[in-house]
Amino acid sequence: MTRKSLSSTPRVTLAMPVYNGQNFLHKSIESILTQSFMDFELIVSDNASSDSTCEIVESYQRMDSRIRLVKHPRNIGAAANYNFGFQQAKGEYLKWCAHDDEIDRTLLQHLVSKLDGNQDLALAFGKTVCIDEEGREIPTVGVEMPEILDDDPVVRFIKAIAQLGTCFPIFGLFRKNVLAKTTLHRPYYSSDKALLAEVALLGRLGFVPAAIFFNREHKQRSINLAKSERSAWQNGTKSRYAAAEHLNLLRHYFEIAWRHQNVAPPLRLTLAVIRYGIEPMQLCRYITECAGLVSPSAERIIKRSAGRLLGRREYS
Repeated sequence: MTRKSLSSTPRVTLAMPVYNGQNFLHKSIESILTQSFMDFELIVSDNASSDSTCEIVESYQRMDSRIRLVKHPRNIGAAANYNFGFQQAKGEYLKWCAHDDEIDRTLLQHLVSKLDGNQDLALAFGKTVCIDEEGREIPTVGVEMPEILDDDPVVRFIKAIAQLGTCFPIFGLFRKNVLAKTTLHRPYYSSDKALLAEVALLGRLGFVPAAIFFNREHKQRSINLAKSERSAWQNGTKSRYAAAEHLNLLRHYFEIAWRHQNVAPPLRLTLAVIRYGIEPMQLCRYITECAGLVSPSAERIIKRSAGRLLGRREYS
């Protein structure tokens, strides 16, 4: 590989938080370094990995000065590690990357062009193609979110809450100055849903079908972990409160509704959050999580009962 040099002010920052990522890290970094758009920096922030993650990154770092490796002395949790990448970013635009995903070689080119040509966009994201451990295409695991281009910030916020799906756009390309106005990631799993809703409140979200994002499905993905394990992954330590994902998300939505009074009337946003929160499925989730704060066994019993009541074998 030919050695590449980093410009003093790269247009794009790629932030890759990682913990024990040796399984797919090679493929992810290779897909980044072969991008047709080359004016970027790659910040890999290692969360005190115990495998060969750092050695892998260092091998690429010796060949490409656009890569910067930061080693945290302890595991600070995924949320804080994602935010760290934002705080270290020099680029005008920022894209978070996962160690187990890949991107098409023209993805950055398409997304940068989209943001350059549309100043009202806060985020540009591409088409998601799901792949397995071997990189073979598989049916989409999850639900893709449509673009949100409405003029009314309240409508954008409402649509983001209702249509977020699997949060694939969190791996799109953001304007860093918009992210600077947000609450960023919080130490509970699914806080990326609140972040995307907040970004939608602050600007439009544009879809670029030619920009292909490869999302890898495997057993170790955070979304496939039990809630207690997910909270430990996100928070750095296990916590019943952090595991109450839906209660934390609801509280986060209410906070966002009152943070941007210069953008949208907080009462309209608050009413939208209330309408979302009183949906039967959401109410069942809140009751279940409240029980879980007292007793995990009570949470399991209520979850099974509520699932039968709603006609579902299981809900999360």
